[in-house]
Amino acid sequence: MAWTPPPRSPWVEKLVALGHGVGDDGRSLISLRPDDVRDAASAATGLDDFGDRWWEEPFERLLGALDTEARLHLPGRLRTRAEIQLIVENRLRLVDAWKAQPAIADEVVHAPIVVTGLGRSGTTFLHELLACDPDNRPPLLWELLHTVPYDTTGAAAAQCHAEITVMDEMVPAFTAMHENGGDRPTECIFAFAHQFSSDLYTGLYNVGSYTIWRSGQDQSPIYDWHRRMLQTLQHVTPAPTVRWVLKAPSHLSALPLVFATYPDAKVVITHRDPLRVIGSLADLMATLHWMHSDQVDYAVLVEFMAMGLEMQMDEVTLPAEQIADVVYADLTRDPLGTIEALYSAWGYPLSEAFRANLDRYLTARHTARRSGHDYSFSHTGLDLATHRANVAGYQSRFGVRSEVE
Repeated sequence: MAWTPPPRSPWVEKLVALGHGVGDDGRSLISLRPDDVRDAASAATGLDDFGDRWWEEPFERLLGALDTEARLHLPGRLRTRAEIQLIVENRLRLVDAWKAQPAIADEVVHAPIVVTGLGRSGTTFLHELLACDPDNRPPLLWELLHTVPYDTTGAAAAQCHAEITVMDEMVPAFTAMHENGGDRPTECIFAFAHQFSSDLYTGLYNVGSYTIWRSGQDQSPIYDWHRRMLQTLQHVTPAPTVRWVLKAPSHLSALPLVFATYPDAKVVITHRDPLRVIGSLADLMATLHWMHSDQVDYAVLVEFMAMGLEMQMDEVTLPAEQIADVVYADLTRDPLGTIEALYSAWGYPLSEAFRANLDRYLTARHTARRSGHDYSFSHTGLDLATHRANVAGYQSRFGVRSEVE
């Protein structure tokens, strides 16, 4: 098994060295103690009502795992503290807005489109295609991290863009793996992050105890929070009709909660060879860990991922009235045809404005696409025959061709 970390920017390496120099990688300089983060967020906002108390245990468990397991280096610790404090501050402002504007709770989220599937299986591509419809409303990254007061000047989007693209500066190869942007359609994990139970954190950091703990918890509260954030955005940006188009691979293992929260949701599941996914996702997560730490347990990542994906695919919900299935190979071969088929099944018109937006998006994507993400299943060290047999039933059920031979 071989995994070679991609180069980090020189300024990152200098900060890493500075953290080594003080002897504790910055723990004495940058606190991740829960009380310190809460106090700083309150001081920054002038607010002290954090809302429901459910979030406290995942918050404290996460910060404990970050402090004792993630082995953060100094720049990783700095970025981690900044992101977590930013989310706590946004939480405080949201709770304050909900008290000041109780009518927010009266907003009804009608029939959202929810894109899910394995990570690296085309969920982002499909989400962005659907976002081209003027009748659809994707949440943008800045809207989920700087939600209130709602900014119409572009300043919050620019601020968020600077914050998120620090990741691209830290490890330049990351830009070929995942495209960041403050004004781009984004994943629901950033809404869930406000309850501090989110795949956002398990993807960024080696926090095994936190990951195992949250897997056994009722996640209903994170969906309650998700709905309230959408209600807030609806309230501050009123429109005659709002049809949200949402996306997160983590919805795949929580479909009962998706439908409990949004009974009229239309769910789209993307399907791809899980062995191709494992190679890509393992490389992505190892790179994210390397971005924040000098220690990357690649073998553990691969083992955890293979077991999780194969179990998830074995139990994936069969097609039902509110669930559509899209095979990755079909999506990439004929994106327009995929959208036409979905809209026909849903009874939605595919307007000329939508078609024009799709054409512009696909042309720009083809023109501006960066060099590809270089990864291989062989790097994982897994036995191909064994793991191919584990996913054969899933592939047969959904017509997913093998991409790894």
